[in-house]
Amino acid sequence: MLLRAPMHTTLRIDDLRSRLIEFAHRSVNIMQACINEESTKLFLVMPMLGILGYDYTNPFEVHPEHEADFSGCNKVDLAILRDSSPIVAIECKKVGTDLAEQRGQLRGYFNALITTKLGVLTDGLVYEFFVDSADPNIMDDEPFLTLDLETVSRVGISDEMLDSLKCMTKENYNPDQVAEAAYVRLVKKRLRTLLAREFADPSEDFCRFALRGADVKGVRRDVIEKHYAPMIRTAIHEVTRVTNPAPAAYPSESLALGNEKEIVDSRIVTTERELAVFSHVRRRLAYLVKDEIQFDAIEQVRYKDYIGKMRIFYLREYKGRLFDYIEGSDGFDKYIFPEPVGAVVTNNILDIDAALRAVFISRVKALADDARQSPTMQLIA
Repeated sequence: MLLRAPMHTTLRIDDLRSRLIEFAHRSVNIMQACINEESTKLFLVMPMLGILGYDYTNPFEVHPEHEADFSGCNKVDLAILRDSSPIVAIECKKVGTDLAEQRGQLRGYFNALITTKLGVLTDGLVYEFFVDSADPNIMDDEPFLTLDLETVSRVGISDEMLDSLKCMTKENYNPDQVAEAAYVRLVKKRLRTLLAREFADPSEDFCRFALRGADVKGVRRDVIEKHYAPMIRTAIHEVTRVTNPAPAAYPSESLALGNEKEIVDSRIVTTERELAVFSHVRRRLAYLVKDEIQFDAIEQVRYKDYIGKMRIFYLREYKGRLFDYIEGSDGFDKYIFPEPVGAVVTNNILDIDAALRAVFISRVKALADDARQSPTMQLIA
């Protein structure tokens, strides 16, 4: 059953949150019935437009198969109109489609529709939002916002995401303001990726920048690599640990990131190789994950050292274990992941990419489910 077309009333932020969460649960429950693009559009995408305040029963507001060029051959699945001109172009794909491979089609429509300032690519569960922040009427290569309803159904929706979506509701949509906000969000996203990479494994340029701030100048490259880079990395970890304390929900487990508590057993020595593996994991996850909640979760990836091995985990040492790392003497290291993955023995750390991504995503989901207590997060019958 379709959701009713929206009433034209002011939508409060709390109402938008609750409606999105309810709709996310409903979407997950019916996604198996969306076997093609048409059913996806009918049962998932159009009701989503209704939540954002658009009347999808009015063809003068939400127009299907809108012509995207003068020939009439190319048509965008849905166009939101204002004063008879398209202001939002929406391309719909079947549930489960890899959207990254479909962006070119939306870009063609977006570039042809000169009054369009917002492009949306969706499979009914994942929504990618694009603007033309770099060049007018040329759609950006990367989305400034990605909404995943499966994630919303599990953990809710962040205030930042909600604020961005509120700007795209019918009563609030202003193309210029959305473009400006999108540009800010894109730059912040790139900066976060850059800083995550630099914090995990500081480059020479970043080290020189930090050293200049500490009034240390004229240092040779080999000295930076050997002495100052590890020092800067340790300082960053200490600051991160102080400014991002462990969540109070799990007080009994250590979230060690360069833990400064007294080491009772002096035989435990954290090697440079172990620190390099830990730094690589945080840096690599920034490239492997796509969801913003997962990206934010990288900050909670920690390690704890034992005699003969180092454990890398997310949030909780046991429930959040990603893998145990055992340094090999022959150049081949062992990465022991939870079942069914098991042990990976390799001399190339990139070989663990698939296992690392899968286990990290599953841990983030599992711990989010544990923490979920709000009655609004229960499944909708």
